[in-house]
Amino acid sequence: MKIKKVLMIVIFLIMVTPISAQTKINGFATLDIEVQGIEKGGILNLEISSTKEAFESDEDDAGVAARIQEKVSGVSYQRSFEIPQGIYAVKVHIDENENGKLDTNFLGIPKEQYGISNNGRFLNFKAASFIIEFDTYRKVQIKL
Repeated sequence: MKIKKVLMIVIFLIMVTPISAQTKINGFATLDIEVQGIEKGGILNLEISSTKEAFESDEDDAGVAARIQEKVSGVSYQRSFEIPQGIYAVKVHIDENENGKLDTNFLGIPKEQYGISNNGRFLNFKAASFIIEFDTYRKVQIKL
């Protein structure tokens, strides 16, 4: 009988717990990403990575928290994500000719627009990373 009573109390507490408190329990936060300075339209490729390996390559899906591909034509783009607490870095590029890759010249310098969080110029996870804590809001602006 005691177990049934305790179970009913637990269910009741979960039902009356505000959503913001449940967010704290689950450890999720809102991340808004704004990409500025889009010069030409194309396919926006955006990736939120939680590991150095995923951020610095295109072959490690294990450390990718979110990835989107979306056609853009304006000068800016914004999107919100609900992600768990942790350390993340964001990379983005505009595939202007829509060939599915970031085009580079013979030296490896990108010919299409790209950017990373903290507005660095190189794929360096440590320099681009930021912390997301539970039940928080964070906005990351990336200038291409």
